[in-house]
Amino acid sequence: PLLVGLLLGSIVGSTDAAAVFSVLRGRGLHLRPRVASTLEIESGSNDPMAVLLTLGCLGVLTGTMDPGWEMGVFLFQQGVIGAAGGAGIGWLGAWTLNRVDLKAAGLYPAFTLALGFLAYGLPAFLGGSGFLAVYLAGLVVGNANIVFKRGVFMAHDGGAWLAQIAMFVMLGLLARPSELVGVAFEGLLVALVLVFVARPVAVALSILP
Repeated sequence: PLLVGLLLGSIVGSTDAAAVFSVLRGRGLHLRPRVASTLEIESGSNDPMAVLLTLGCLGVLTGTMDPGWEMGVFLFQQGVIGAAGGAGIGWLGAWTLNRVDLKAAGLYPAFTLALGFLAYGLPAFLGGSGFLAVYLAGLVVGNANIVFKRGVFMAHDGGAWLAQIAMFVMLGLLARPSELVGVAFEGLLVALVLVFVARPVAVALSILP
């Protein structure tokens, strides 16, 4: 059905941003700066969009959300509050970081980690997208000239790798091989269509202008 197809598209529409960053920065791939920046922004920002679309489609399928006006208001509210909250908290955090006198170098990564929790929690509490907010807050702080920037980056890089490892271990534990056989054909079919049809068409349409 169309709604189930939209839900499936929302789920698989996200990009592994960490993999994109790794390929762009660590594999000797040389792209024009604007192209590389666009790819990084796209791969990082479409995860929050995938979450919003998945929640919206689930709401419509379960009958808790109207597919028209109500879903539009939901997406608008989540996007606006998340974007404004994330950018604002990121700017305020970078400004504060350069003016607070922390006595130990290890407190600067702790400060930015706490800032990340705040950037997710406050907009989510107000009805916005926490995922979009914390991503934008990270962009703002990461592009600002902050104190002890190299140390903060190194600490969060290690934390990000640890989080990725934990996430994939968790996903592996949740997947039972005996249950994969029944959905193998549909899963492989979806993967093949994505790789050889959907994504090439999407890329071609995106770069056409």
